[in-house]
Amino acid sequence: MSTLDGCRVLLVEDESLVAMLAEDMLLDLGCEVTVTMRLDQALARAQEQAFDLAVLDVNLGDARSYPVADLLRARGVPFLFATGYGRQGVDPAYQAAPVMQKPYQASQLERLLTHLLDCGEPAPEDAAGARPPCRCLERGDGLPGFRADPLP
Repeated sequence: MSTLDGCRVLLVEDESLVAMLAEDMLLDLGCEVTVTMRLDQALARAQEQAFDLAVLDVNLGDARSYPVADLLRARGVPFLFATGYGRQGVDPAYQAAPVMQKPYQASQLERLLTHLLDCGEPAPEDAAGARPPCRCLERGDGLPGFRADPLP
């Protein structure tokens, strides 16, 4: 049994085979998955339905998924971006969001989504430009805990 059992996940992915692979991974983790492949569909689902989490492919053909991210953020739904370009493929305005490097890997997907459930999105920077620490980083032994990006 996964901590993700029963989580409602919006998956926005424009490549059919990649969407099926990611959907299968999410289903294996016990998630209830809604798949959309276009920006207009994703925006409609994000407005109409309640989700616990979302996985957003950054590039949707000629569109980007940032309007969906904005809507989800306004509704308090944690999300991550998925892109083959890593963090460099994400607009600087969205750099605080977790990023998953494609191709999708089940262990990384589970780790990132579990992190989002536990901690939500990173808090905004304060006036001094610092972010409050995430609970996942509190191991008590001085070593880093969770990392969204793989260690070099």
